[in-house]
Amino acid sequence: MVKKLIAPACLFLALTTLLAIEKEPFGEYKARRDRLAARIKGNVLVLRAAPDQELVKYQQERNFYYLTGFDQPGAILLLDAASDPPQEFLFLPERKPSAERWTGPKLAPGADAEKATGFAKVLSADEFETTLKRVSEGGTAAYGLKDVESDVGFLRQTKSPTEVALLEKAVQITLKAHRAAVRTIAPGAMEYEVQAALEFEFTRNGAERPGYPSIVGSGPFSTILHYNDNTRRIQAGDVVVVDIGAEYSGYSADVTRTYPASGKFSPRQREIYQIVLEAQKAAIEKVKPGARIGDLHNVAMSHIRSKGYEKYFIHGTSHHIGLEVHDVGDTSRPLEPNMVITVEPGIYIPEEQLGVRIEDDVVVTATGHRVLSNFPKEISEIEGLFKR
Repeated sequence: MVKKLIAPACLFLALTTLLAIEKEPFGEYKARRDRLAARIKGNVLVLRAAPDQELVKYQQERNFYYLTGFDQPGAILLLDAASDPPQEFLFLPERKPSAERWTGPKLAPGADAEKATGFAKVLSADEFETTLKRVSEGGTAAYGLKDVESDVGFLRQTKSPTEVALLEKAVQITLKAHRAAVRTIAPGAMEYEVQAALEFEFTRNGAERPGYPSIVGSGPFSTILHYNDNTRRIQAGDVVVVDIGAEYSGYSADVTRTYPASGKFSPRQREIYQIVLEAQKAAIEKVKPGARIGDLHNVAMSHIRSKGYEKYFIHGTSHHIGLEVHDVGDTSRPLEPNMVITVEPGIYIPEEQLGVRIEDDVVVTATGHRVLSNFPKEISEIEGLFKR
């Protein structure tokens, strides 16, 4: 094998392939930093990237990623909102060739990093303390993450068109995974076999990871909301709750369907499933600007209560999704265009080993809503998926 030296241009190309995860335009991240600077005007913000962990796939701190799109450890963002106009700096550790033998090359401060991140100034982490001291000389406060969580959460709740597009891709991967789950569900199959089949679809379609532990709950575990051991053998006559979400470019989908293990719902299962489906449809119809998540829950609960199953609906109907599957922000805030939420009523009857949840991802539009997760959910459609 002939050894080759990597020329600077090739090195830049090699380093930027580390950032091959699909990103939004640099201008989106810059606009977010500008909006945050306006909210904390007169102060200096310091945010640090998530620390690296040995033998664990790296996952960036979500607020840091939202503001920078940068996905490596050791970075520091300094946002000087006391200056007019605000100044911003990204600090990166110097390269350590001995460490890179184990983990691969990392971006280092300088012009290449500026091209790869969109920051005008990418300095060495060694310069951070002196730079912070200089920009803080006016007596402004230096904020850490907890001090601005509500401000960043407010910004994160309303998605940009590019964020919605990434969420749509996460949803489409998730729907492919649901089809894989259906192909695997059968009496005698293990829940973990279903999990393996659906998570294979995540990976082969470009998802970085599951957005949360995949839930494949059959029989008695269909009534356990966040069951994810996935170790039971599926039995004839079970229903199987499959609650999954692919994470794509940092954004997580969240889609649930309930399937009959034998390919056909029993009369009792059909009864409960239809009630949940009607509650979900009623709640989705209420999604529009100005509505609140609490309004959606009241609609879903009202329908389920009218059928006598109120005590078996034990969770909320909706939450925001985005960089986290239960995304940040005030859930009492009225809905606005480009917010993306779930709608997921359920009925869980432990004494019958019968749980049903139906969940879709919905984006708020200027005049109403659009369901992102178009996937079969009528009883006849679900049963039709099993006609192999």
